[in-house]
Amino acid sequence: MGNAPILAEDEYMHEPTDHPQFNESAYYNFVDGDSGFAVLIRMGNRVNEGHAEVTVLVYLPGGGAAIRFDRAPIDSNDKFEAAGLKFEVVEPLKKMRVTFDGTAYLLKSGRDLEHPKQAFAESPVVPVSLELHYENVIPVYGLGEGSGIQGAEDSIAVGHYQGPCAVRGWVEVDGQRREVDGQGFRDHSWGPRVWQGPQYWRWISCMADERNGFVAWTQKIGDTKSPGHGMVLRDGVMERVTRVEVKSEYGGAPYYATSMQVSMWTEAGERVDATGRVFHLVPLRNRRNGEIARLAEYLVELDFEGMTGYGISEYHDRILEDIPAGISEA
Repeated sequence: MGNAPILAEDEYMHEPTDHPQFNESAYYNFVDGDSGFAVLIRMGNRVNEGHAEVTVLVYLPGGGAAIRFDRAPIDSNDKFEAAGLKFEVVEPLKKMRVTFDGTAYLLKSGRDLEHPKQAFAESPVVPVSLELHYENVIPVYGLGEGSGIQGAEDSIAVGHYQGPCAVRGWVEVDGQRREVDGQGFRDHSWGPRVWQGPQYWRWISCMADERNGFVAWTQKIGDTKSPGHGMVLRDGVMERVTRVEVKSEYGGAPYYATSMQVSMWTEAGERVDATGRVFHLVPLRNRRNGEIARLAEYLVELDFEGMTGYGISEYHDRILEDIPAGISEA
């Protein structure tokens, strides 16, 4: 399946397998670098476990955040709709609509989620609603050949595609509405999702405008580190990336990234470099059977081909004796 072409019907829901951690998920983001306002939205249907993982995260200027996380009950995998969040296909592989109407915890600092129980106890709950329209600016692509994430079929996804988008709409937090008009990314995955399976992954996204940006992805599962995949978009022309190297600088414990250097090699063999600076952070995590997988969700300003771009970088790490598994490698 990892080498299968991406088809219009892949935009819709897939028949679950009997894997106990089967997951079908979709993810959407948007970043306004000028203001520091951003959103990260995800729903992962884990129907064999009877719930959907629902995340609505709004990054607020100045370092605050609004966060809603639910394990909402579901009994089928026939749609993305739970806990007030809904994803709708407008035009397959091209246009999507995302809506949410609910509440969220309003955090003074996104980093407060390092201690989630305390953060939720001390933060007010406020109304949050949004309507966002996503339109892909280039055809969607996988991280490898065709649909999938090469080398990660047993723990991240059998089928997967993603792509940069123009994003339009609005987001309202505690009565304050912001109009949205800019760039973001979306993805869609299906298959096993074992959060504690990979040692680490790095997903670094950047858009300078609708015609220029990149995505870099690398992972390590067991003792096997992938060569990396992604794409480079220059003047509206996409080139696939077949090798990625990430070098990151980290602060002291609990060891969050502060900056990164990204090197990407295109199919033609050209090396493309970018450097990034973290300016906002919200740490998420998944705990299962005593093991923690941390997903540090960074807002990053990046220098790319002489342009300034912005994006969300996701650093997933198994936490081993309080140390992120990938800290010495990526």
